[in-house]
Amino acid sequence: MLKPIRSILFATDLTPNCQAALDFTLSLATRFKATIYMLHVIERLPNNIDEKVRDLLGKHQWDDLVNSHHANARKSLLGKQSTNSRVRESVRNFCKEVGIDDGACDFQSSEIIITDGELVEDILAKATENECDLIVLGGHKTLFSDTAAFGSTAKGVLKRTSIPVTIVPPRAA
Repeated sequence: MLKPIRSILFATDLTPNCQAALDFTLSLATRFKATIYMLHVIERLPNNIDEKVRDLLGKHQWDDLVNSHHANARKSLLGKQSTNSRVRESVRNFCKEVGIDDGACDFQSSEIIITDGELVEDILAKATENECDLIVLGGHKTLFSDTAAFGSTAKGVLKRTSIPVTIVPPRAA
């Protein structure tokens, strides 16, 4: 028997490549009335580089830089998330256009999560912690080709999880 989708982890690097994955996540969450967890991981620098940059900038300026990055990530995610009411209104309009019953067009809620750490480890930890039934990642174009590709993050998640993973290719330019 198929397991219902009650919660979805959408991991984003905040690039335009993730817009198609966000749209897909919203569509699934609407269809299954699922909760969306939007995750952005701020990758840690290796310790030796972190210490050198901190020494170069000074502790106060380094802390300001880190806090600014957190604030910008949250602001960007809030912009993607919009407010629940605006997202729900967009979903209702979409459902009307494609002829889906109003009662079937809704999702439970969404939550923004920002972490400092390792991409794969944090994606897996947050998916497990929030009992997610699906992980959605955005694909990307390679530097030398216009074809969609799996990155090291997607490969790492796929190798280490038992949770289903969907990788959504970016929209064609």
